[in-house]
Amino acid sequence: MRNPVSIAVIALLAAVAALLAYQFLVGERRQKELAGAVAELTQGQQQMRKELDREEELRKAVNDPESQRIREDLQAIAGMRVAIVEFYQTNGRMPDSQAETGLPPAEQYRGKSLKSASLLPGGVIELVFDASSGIDGGHIRFIADTSHAEAMGIQWRCETSDYAHIQRVSPACAYKPAATQNVSAPAAPAKP
Repeated sequence: MRNPVSIAVIALLAAVAALLAYQFLVGERRQKELAGAVAELTQGQQQMRKELDREEELRKAVNDPESQRIREDLQAIAGMRVAIVEFYQTNGRMPDSQAETGLPPAEQYRGKSLKSASLLPGGVIELVFDASSGIDGGHIRFIADTSHAEAMGIQWRCETSDYAHIQRVSPACAYKPAATQNVSAPAAPAKP
């Protein structure tokens, strides 16, 4: 028979072991909870950093003289786009030249940094800028998309391979390095 002291020591050791096991399990669960909370905080910080970076880009755009010049010059082609749309609606095809639409020659389109605005075949408007835009001879293209012209009218896609920060100028424009730029217009649907 075991003496009562031995039984008490064994019971005490079993209780301590049970408490340690419980503490270990609780600690492990708590560590997982803390790790999850840290991951959430990190994700929140990354999202906040992205938002701050976007705000910084917008702030730069407001204070960037080159972007301001280009932004103002982009407004100069609004009439050109209207003339192209009217030509398409009347003739069922895109014009091949500025003369065909009655638009002035490319060199007559001038602005704060705009040197010329040319109408290329397929409804592509190509703008060329001077050095005050940040790049002498820099190009921005507006490509007409007539694939849904019957339902939504002509849509315009803006691309450049020269201005990496074009979204400072216009969020609707996309920077596409020269190897990925597509200046061909989509095929026009037949007009009834």
